[in-house]
Amino acid sequence: MFRPWMRGTRDCASNLGITRMPKVKSPKPCRNCKASVIFGPYTDIAKCMRCGETFPTGYEDEIRRVVEADCSGSMEYPKAAVARAIGYCSMIYGMATHNEGFTGGKLEAQIGKMGGSNVFNSGGTGEVELINDGAKGRGMVKRGLHDSRTGYLITLVTADRAAKAAGKDFTHIYIVFRGSRSEEGSLNPMAAGFTSDGHNVDYAANFTGRQDKPWWSDRVKIRRGFLELYQSMSDDISNDLLELLKLHPKARVIVTGHSLGAGLAVVCAHHLQYHRALRIDGGGPFCFPFCTPRAGDLAFALDFKARLGEAKLTMPGEGGGVREYNRAVNFVMSNDPVSTEAMYGFKRDRSDDLTGRGTQAANRGFVGKIAYGLRKKVNEEIIFYQTPNLYKLGYFQPLAIHQYSRMQEIFLGTALYTT
Repeated sequence: MFRPWMRGTRDCASNLGITRMPKVKSPKPCRNCKASVIFGPYTDIAKCMRCGETFPTGYEDEIRRVVEADCSGSMEYPKAAVARAIGYCSMIYGMATHNEGFTGGKLEAQIGKMGGSNVFNSGGTGEVELINDGAKGRGMVKRGLHDSRTGYLITLVTADRAAKAAGKDFTHIYIVFRGSRSEEGSLNPMAAGFTSDGHNVDYAANFTGRQDKPWWSDRVKIRRGFLELYQSMSDDISNDLLELLKLHPKARVIVTGHSLGAGLAVVCAHHLQYHRALRIDGGGPFCFPFCTPRAGDLAFALDFKARLGEAKLTMPGEGGGVREYNRAVNFVMSNDPVSTEAMYGFKRDRSDDLTGRGTQAANRGFVGKIAYGLRKKVNEEIIFYQTPNLYKLGYFQPLAIHQYSRMQEIFLGTALYTT
């Protein structure tokens, strides 16, 4: 007998790349009116057609195994571009917390050193220009939360003479988001991430996990805290990018960040794919987040996969000849409680007061933050997924988990920036 939901099920399964059907859990009685609700095996939230009640289907783990599958053994990434990305992700912390200057030349010197040992084999390095250091900070206007410290960087990298002489001409535009800061004092003397009266903007974003539709698409939902922060910066970023693309129409655009910054990078890349794809050469940006929390619902993850994760494009300036790379690769540590297997904070909603200023988690240590997140009540109907392609880097010692310095060692060979 044909059932209407079956066609949608096959379509969704195809989108997920699934050929094996899981054990059927449908139908289920509506918990409100007890009517029988039929749903497909790749639906995480079902809706009763009689009374409108919604409830989780129990298929979340099956879906997550596919959406969040490890691609590390099957996917190449542009090594020089990713090395620059983690360098900038790390550099921005020192700029925000300790007033350190922008040192793109230091990063290029390391890339040149690694290129000389045939790690990148790029034939040369780049000349770097800082376009915008995000000095306006970032904020949550509706809640009166504003952080005046550097929240993002926009950097232009063009091939130096050695690269051009080797036929490796390139132009890259990096949009880099800063991760969250939860400490004040010696670790954060400039109070990055905090308002002037001591409320933690970053952790208000981290612990506001309800889902909202972004202004560029009514088909997906994004973590409310991330969307609030990104909206405070999006106009400046979009306008600066447009001006750069007028000068460098063939530039590759790379969006990146670490931790909270990675979540913001994912949101930004999705926005630019809708908003600036016709102006970006190749059809849209690259996105290389590091240790990102889950940023959106299932529709967001699938849309991101279709528009960025499955799209391929060349990356000029890389070694090994001209080749295409997936435009989105999501780098995580396999045992990072923020990114991967643990329940802490980012699999489902564990929201604080949605209109509150700051959060009780702000000044806790790493273990304390995890304990705090685990004590928050779980909303089983608000589920988050990682964006493909999830590139797992293996398991790490506890003190190395979720650390941008460890990420630098993996991709740069050393930790250049350790603030």
